[in-house]
Amino acid sequence: MKHIVWGFLAVFSLMGQASEMESLSTAQLQERVKAINTLQNAILMKDSKVSDVDALFANFTDDFQYVHEGYGGNYSRQHLYDNYVKFLKAGEYQYTTARYKIISMIAGYNAVSVERQQEYEGKLENHLSVFEFNGSKVSKIIEYWK
Repeated sequence: MKHIVWGFLAVFSLMGQASEMESLSTAQLQERVKAINTLQNAILMKDSKVSDVDALFANFTDDFQYVHEGYGGNYSRQHLYDNYVKFLKAGEYQYTTARYKIISMIAGYNAVSVERQQEYEGKLENHLSVFEFNGSKVSKIIEYWK
């Protein structure tokens, strides 16, 4: 009897893990990227708060990684969070309009490549980013621009 109970527990445990790992549809992935983009823009606004940072990071996995070779390499979830809060409290975020506008997206299996545009020093710049997902949460963002 004890073996049967353990068997059921093991099956239900694996089923729970499998549902967490299910991949999202193309439309769902693209909606998640739009939501993350909106949250990222909100942090950069003039009157943003630490709660805006918290709202963004609630969408990241515990082992989230941010990779941006142009800005120094790999950042852990905690390091990136701490930087956002530090710059926020120092008054560095003073945007009055959204920084990033999504131009195009290509969704693949648990990932989306995103072309985003920003105006920098009066010029439009397009940036390439890849958002990787574990279920509905972002597990990694890789930036391919300087």
